Amino acid sequence: MSVPLSKTNCLIHPARPASARCPVCKSFYCAECITEHEGRLTCARCLAAEGGTDTVRKKRLRIPVLAFLQLALGLVVAWMLFYAAARVLLSIPAEFHDGTLWEE
Repeated sequence: MSVPLSKTNCLIHPARPASARCPVCKSFYCAECITEHEGRLTCARCLAAEGGTDTVRKKRLRIPVLAFLQLALGLVVAWMLFYAAARVLLSIPAEFHDGTLWEE
């Protein structure tokens, strides 16, 4: 038979009434001892045991490799297009700009 939350006390602070129960260790905790992590309530002990704070940092520091490769490919394609356009413009004879090409 389960004990109602209103009749339980915090495991760490016995003088305080419990406000939540950790779903992992099934212990009762007050509002200061329980925390929300990834949409669920958990105690600090269980959060540290699963490495919750380290996994958040790893997700933030991970470099998106696919996005980097797409950016690099886009820059290479743009460079090739501008290079080709410059080669075409350089192949135009100087007489074309002077207007003497059409005076024959």
